[in-house]
Amino acid sequence: MNEAVFIGFVGLGLAVTLHILFTAMTLGTGLIAAYYRWLAYRKNDAWSELFARKAFKVLIVSELFSGVWGTIITVYLAGFFTALTTLATNALFIPIAIAIASIMVRIPTIAISWYTWGKIHPKTHSLIMWVMALSGFGIPFGFRAIFAEINNPVAVGYYLQTGNNPGFMPYENPLFWTLYLHTVAAVISTGGFVAASLMSLEKDPKGISTALKIGFLVLMAQLSLGPLYWLSLSWYAPLLFNSVNTTFGPLFAIKLVAVATLFILGLQAYRRIKAGAAAPGYVKWLGPLALFIVVAGEVLNDGSRYPYMVIAGEKGLPATLFANFYMDIPMGAVYVILAFLIFSVVVFTTAAFYALYRRFLAEVPQAE
Repeated sequence: MNEAVFIGFVGLGLAVTLHILFTAMTLGTGLIAAYYRWLAYRKNDAWSELFARKAFKVLIVSELFSGVWGTIITVYLAGFFTALTTLATNALFIPIAIAIASIMVRIPTIAISWYTWGKIHPKTHSLIMWVMALSGFGIPFGFRAIFAEINNPVAVGYYLQTGNNPGFMPYENPLFWTLYLHTVAAVISTGGFVAASLMSLEKDPKGISTALKIGFLVLMAQLSLGPLYWLSLSWYAPLLFNSVNTTFGPLFAIKLVAVATLFILGLQAYRRIKAGAAAPGYVKWLGPLALFIVVAGEVLNDGSRYPYMVIAGEKGLPATLFANFYMDIPMGAVYVILAFLIFSVVVFTTAAFYALYRRFLAEVPQAE
């Protein structure tokens, strides 16, 4: 692999990881906000509406950063991996169209939800919030099909052999459903733990209890979906499976320890709160721990395929096959792009921390 392609591979991995990090926050908190907005309407409960508004504020911050990194990924793919972008557009048009359509629904409904809060009938507002939240899960429903295909190219193989568009064939990929369900559970659980951490900083006992319950209960589902996805890799992407367990084995072990730690601490906190006691102080660290697990999982998903871009059973297709074959990108420009990307990672993560932990939630009034 030449140096430019390698740096492009690393840069793309950084962009994808940051995007997934913020996406996990925005999808999870979006669903929580919609659910508690609906409870507020159904039960005329002022606290549920306040909690929904807090969760929605977290969504707004994380959606901003997630969208920016999604744009960076698109530019990176078009610039460094033009052949891969072209192939994916031709062979996986329907999943890409589903993702784009979901984005086109989600972004306006986020704005509508925020600016109409308290100005339209609560039932109508609640319905808009549900559209906002559920449309978000259409985005990974599209993009996770692409990840399933680069791990096990069923639809792409059909396209290359026949020249015909595979239509909905990506959703027949045996890796897709385990990956998608694993992703859905992960973002909901992460959203719950992030909200619990922020409520802990606000010293909101009821908010901590509510968010922690969501995070922990969905984490229990993850304990079956995660291993199921791991096993599915051994069946349909053995090269990737072996890389995860050997080359990336230390990171995989660290992730497992982090998951076990999150489960044990979450269980202890959940039992303590359920018994009527105050939430332990370590709850504020459960959100960052959940986000670390998201990052580790995405690094395993993406980095373990190096030096290949597409995995086909026991073989892999190197990233150089999918690179920009229209032009040679000057190495000077490559280094500048990578430096800017690393700088952006530092700036964006710092800005997100400041927005979420220092100012954003501090502006929300406490519940009576």
